[in-house]
Amino acid sequence: MKTKIQVVILLLFFFLSILKAENSNEIYLITIDGVIGPPIANYVINNIEKAEDNNVTAVLIEIDTPGGLATSMRKIITKIMNSSVPVIGYVTPEAAHAASAGAFVMMACDITAMTPTSNIGAAHPVTMGAKIDSTMEKKVVNDMLAYMTSIVEKRGRNVEVAKKMITESLSLTAKEALDQNIIEFVVKTRTELLDKIDDMKIEKRDREFVLHTKDIEIISHKMNFIERFLYHITNPNIAYILLILGIYGIIAEFSSPGIGFAGVFGTISLLLAFFAFSHLPVNIVGVLLIVAGVILLLLEIKVQSSGILGIGGIVGIILGSMMLIQTNAPFLKISISLITGVGVFTILFFLLLATLVYKVHHKRVTTGRKGLIGEKGYTKTALKPEGTVFIRGELWQAESIKGNIKKDDKIEVVKIENLKLFVKKPEV
Repeated sequence: MKTKIQVVILLLFFFLSILKAENSNEIYLITIDGVIGPPIANYVINNIEKAEDNNVTAVLIEIDTPGGLATSMRKIITKIMNSSVPVIGYVTPEAAHAASAGAFVMMACDITAMTPTSNIGAAHPVTMGAKIDSTMEKKVVNDMLAYMTSIVEKRGRNVEVAKKMITESLSLTAKEALDQNIIEFVVKTRTELLDKIDDMKIEKRDREFVLHTKDIEIISHKMNFIERFLYHITNPNIAYILLILGIYGIIAEFSSPGIGFAGVFGTISLLLAFFAFSHLPVNIVGVLLIVAGVILLLLEIKVQSSGILGIGGIVGIILGSMMLIQTNAPFLKISISLITGVGVFTILFFLLLATLVYKVHHKRVTTGRKGLIGEKGYTKTALKPEGTVFIRGELWQAESIKGNIKKDDKIEVVKIENLKLFVKKPEV
């Protein structure tokens, strides 16, 4: 009996392995739309792994990107090259582009296609962080050349043209890319692409795949909420806004201590900004200039330096903002219009704050002894020159500083000494 059960279990595992080996009649669709960074890399890798687990026919990556970080690009390419399912790269929609890191990702795909008005290329490496010398730049370029060459040779495409994308920042139209053996197809729609590659054979990891893609089911895998959220906050402009809001939130909390909305909001904003900047080429000098600028503005409010500290603070914030992201990549730079907007907002905010502080400091005291000075009342007895007066519902001993004052006449408090008021007749 025990032997029969073992045989049944073995047969069950055998049939399950056969079912697993057969490709499911599905294509997973994923999208690279925007700058390639850690959130995009994780999203692409996770979905290729899901495709492998479910043994789907292929993965289709639709691409429209200006480029991105080399580290994230390499992670995506490593996954594509070692994937156990075919990966198709498609530059879409019309007028889309696969520039810089996007061109590398396209070259790694088993099959590549573009819409007629799209373009690919301009893959010269862009320096991140501090400026590098010519020797180091040459090393970076040579490294990228070797990387591109190995990928393109593996896929049987035009190595020389691919290398020019790096050395000469060559960018190709869809037709040029097709004519020069950089891509395999120029198609207007996804459906047309799937019809073109139907029955196409691909060799990958010592296996031959025959694609049956005509009328195949396409399963779209979009970014989930967390992936989209992390992707958006790594946008340099969003990260910069979070940094500024975080700084102002913390300042507001310190101005009126207590665990309130400003403190919680500021702390969360700063933490999110730090997460975003950890994936960006941040210049620490820029951060310090922004912090110093805010401190100078606060000191201006406290010590009233006739605007010198305030001007220095505003200049510090603007210069720090311009230096915050140190890169030649335009898609990783903070918008100048955003920096200008933050500068104007800072000026208006602290002018308003300074005005309110000035009014508070120069407002007449209305409580305590000093609050009685300038108050008006009337005499309860004649002041010759001393007597009793009625102020704010209270009786006070008072003395006239200028002649006698009749009973029930109006009076105004001039000063107070030892619980005694010194008064005079109010001016008409």
